[in-house]
Amino acid sequence: MSSTPRLSRRDLLKLAALASAGLAARPLASLLERQPQSDAPNVLIFVFDAWSARNMQLFGYPRQTMPNFERIAARSTVYHNHYSTASFTVPGTASLLTSLYPWTHRAVQLSAGGVTHPHADHNIFKVFEPTHSNMGYAQNPYADTFLFQFQKSLDTHTSRDKFDLEVRNPASLPLFQNDARLAFAGFENNVLRSGKGEAGSLFLSTILRLVTLNRYGNLHREYLPAYPKGPPIAGGVFLLDELLNGTLQMLERIQPPTLGYFHLFPPHEPYAPTREFAGHFKDGWTPPEKPFHPLSRTRAPFSECVYNRLAYDQYLASWDAEVTRLLDFLETSGLFDSSIIVFTSDHGELFERGEIGHSTLVLSDPVVRVPLFISVPGQTQRRDVYSYTSSVDLLPTLAHLASVGPVAWTEGQILPALGGPDDPNRSIYSLDAKMASSFSTFNQYSIALMRQGHRLIHYQYPEYSGFEFYDMENDPEEMNDLSPSTPALMQDMKKELLQKVEDFNRPYRK
Repeated sequence: MSSTPRLSRRDLLKLAALASAGLAARPLASLLERQPQSDAPNVLIFVFDAWSARNMQLFGYPRQTMPNFERIAARSTVYHNHYSTASFTVPGTASLLTSLYPWTHRAVQLSAGGVTHPHADHNIFKVFEPTHSNMGYAQNPYADTFLFQFQKSLDTHTSRDKFDLEVRNPASLPLFQNDARLAFAGFENNVLRSGKGEAGSLFLSTILRLVTLNRYGNLHREYLPAYPKGPPIAGGVFLLDELLNGTLQMLERIQPPTLGYFHLFPPHEPYAPTREFAGHFKDGWTPPEKPFHPLSRTRAPFSECVYNRLAYDQYLASWDAEVTRLLDFLETSGLFDSSIIVFTSDHGELFERGEIGHSTLVLSDPVVRVPLFISVPGQTQRRDVYSYTSSVDLLPTLAHLASVGPVAWTEGQILPALGGPDDPNRSIYSLDAKMASSFSTFNQYSIALMRQGHRLIHYQYPEYSGFEFYDMENDPEEMNDLSPSTPALMQDMKKELLQKVEDFNRPYRK
């Protein structure tokens, strides 16, 4: 009868060391397996969180909030009717990274659970892994969750609090062993609940608020000369110039060809304009006043919406002043000539119908219409595209431009003017299903269909269910709801939209 050999403590330590070495060698092995192309372009994606196209003069806004982006536009393809698939970070970022609509990737709730398992490898980093080094940085914790989910295809994943003046990251606690995704989804977001929503803990959330308010009060006083409304916050407190400095440092380390994803928090709330711009745009202009939407929960008065819109515009101008250094670097470093460069957002922002920000069920145009600028190597002239396009189009377009092959599972298409068709009859969707389960039918939702210059919005909730229909070319402010007259185009779009809902719910019906 043979005996099983026992491992001594020394043997265990040796095996642990070998395992560690093996884990450390995995990135090196993946690099060796790559077949880098010396002439392949870098792909640099800059996502500015909560950046609405409706607040830029380039897209028809009366205020010049971001003049430096005129420089980007002069050498980019500019998409004037580009839409996020969703109205907040989780589904919007998931669609941008996977090229899948929210009803497919199923990352639809405010909690950060990532995309469902069947789509874990359906992401832009996996697509570019064979040919490019992949680096990612997401300052928004909800967006950073996806970088953790896709990190096996990332060579470099910079911590989201890298440039914070203070760190509020529970991942450093021994319980979580530096697993930021686990700490955020399981503790910070659901127990401490430092973000929005009902408190998950009666006492811990109160203690956390007191501690963080005390720390923020000290930083507020310290930086009051530079930020009259207080310094920016993204989990921790940060400064706009230091965030840009850190972004430039990451760009300086790029070894081509690289895919770089930079998800930066500004102009996300809280709006923190610098002193230079805190007095801007007090020009007497006010947007049209709109009635409260039936689904408005904040029911903020018009004066409060106007005040917050002004602060947002001032914050945009403050951020734009910093971003000019990024544009300078891209030009002087030669990255503009060797890279495909993208500027876009995960969703927009809302200051109307009683709602402020994007924690809303209301799917008005400003919360889903986002900027999109794409510059390709050698481009020297501006191209304007007015066709309806979607954030799911970004991944297949970049794969096409970088010649990394077609993407079989994408729900988007190659963008017009960059190799794709210009289809005036194409349908584009945005969806909010934050009150639904990721693993069942969506019974409560807001969904919008954009086609042929019109938007059809369907709200399905116990307290309000109905349709709204707008002519965006003649009524961009969505003041005149045409749904009571049920025009023929609306009836056609309604049939298409309800069929879409039936199609994506069918696999989950019991």
